[in-house]
Amino acid sequence: MSQITTQNLNGTCIQIEILNEKLIKPSLPTPNHLNSYKLSFFDQIAPNFAVPLLYFYPPVPPENSHLQRDEEVHKQLQNSLSEVLTKFYPLAGRLSEDGTSIECLDQGVIYLEAKVNCQLNEFLDKAYKDSDPVKIFVPPIRIRLAELPNRPMIAIQATMFEHGGLALAVQVVHTLGDGFSGCAITDEWAKVSRMENGDVRNLQFRSDLGEVFPPRDNIFEMIKKGRPRGYEMKIATRFFMFDEIAISKLKENVNKSMSHSSRVEVVTALIWRSLMRVVRLRQGHNRPSILQFAINLRGRGSPKVVGEDQNFFGNFYLDIPIKYVPSHSNQDPELHEIVTLIRNAKNKVLSEIANASSEEIFSILIESLNQIREGYNDDEIDLYPTSSLCRFPLNESDFGWAKPIWVSRVNVPFQMFFLMDSKNGIEARVCLNEDDMIKLEKDVDIVEFSYVPK
Repeated sequence: MSQITTQNLNGTCIQIEILNEKLIKPSLPTPNHLNSYKLSFFDQIAPNFAVPLLYFYPPVPPENSHLQRDEEVHKQLQNSLSEVLTKFYPLAGRLSEDGTSIECLDQGVIYLEAKVNCQLNEFLDKAYKDSDPVKIFVPPIRIRLAELPNRPMIAIQATMFEHGGLALAVQVVHTLGDGFSGCAITDEWAKVSRMENGDVRNLQFRSDLGEVFPPRDNIFEMIKKGRPRGYEMKIATRFFMFDEIAISKLKENVNKSMSHSSRVEVVTALIWRSLMRVVRLRQGHNRPSILQFAINLRGRGSPKVVGEDQNFFGNFYLDIPIKYVPSHSNQDPELHEIVTLIRNAKNKVLSEIANASSEEIFSILIESLNQIREGYNDDEIDLYPTSSLCRFPLNESDFGWAKPIWVSRVNVPFQMFFLMDSKNGIEARVCLNEDDMIKLEKDVDIVEFSYVPK
């Protein structure tokens, strides 16, 4: 097959050609007793889209003599992927017609071989200035939930740059797993590729999330309608880099008024406060604001309910609404006040989760989701979803010749911000309407504590 896609990148025409499409199946058949993987109620309400992660790798060095040709790299990636699928067997399955389980009959995952007409460094130099073109490396295959029965649930595209280098896109439908699961898949795949694990079936993850938190027949009748702001706007995306020196200054400032704060807490709080300030410039006064904050629940549930080992594969996270109500019409809250607000909201929910039954956790989930949906629909409140992949092993996924130079997500068509680890701090990707983005780039805190990659 041959399919060509083009994208303009700062005046340069980037062209990707799909050379081959393969269906990769598990190297060993999935046992009959694992042919049906039950989804959980967390999986049922996961967003209706795929979650792509893109890993950019440098050229293979000469000492890796067995990987000097593109065909050899593809072969190693495909063979190791086939091995990993024997453990992450739901990835190779298909969603059932009723949407409550995965039929695990080793149907396979899509693997695309591609090439691009530019060099890796040339692309990366421009991608930080205009992040939208990274989407060109994502497999051009729709795997939205409504289209999933009888279709693959994961698609991978390996794109070779001119003169060496690789862009590896791993696109998993959100119904199958959250960010933790997505990172675990690539991390274990990389370990097998560099042959650090002799027996892939010893990889540890629990596949019984749907037994602990079974799916609900009427779940969507309990959830209010609504979606994040920005679909009707023109969204701009910018990177803001917070190096460790800036993060230390922020923590030092915050820790004068409260106990130890984390890297993610202070950067999240600063960005949220800056967004509030942008709204005040636009509206002339402060407005209530909600942060939609994602919490990984692994290790947080009651051992009596969830068990001691909580390393679940799937979606095991909770979005909570954290609401800030301004006490003054034109003054900023102190940064430590925002950090405290985030921490208290998170701790309150986690204390409830720690002793909750499966039914009680379901109630917490539905209540939080409905509060968020109410915020989506209230024009007097600003709401910003956020998520963090900090401390996840994204930058450690070495397939046998090098760790990635850069790991990226794709832009979203609504207002949101993501945090990821960078080589010397935290990278924040902010998606915001264009007019507000102009103000955010000039915000006093953004200018003082972050920088835009050159």
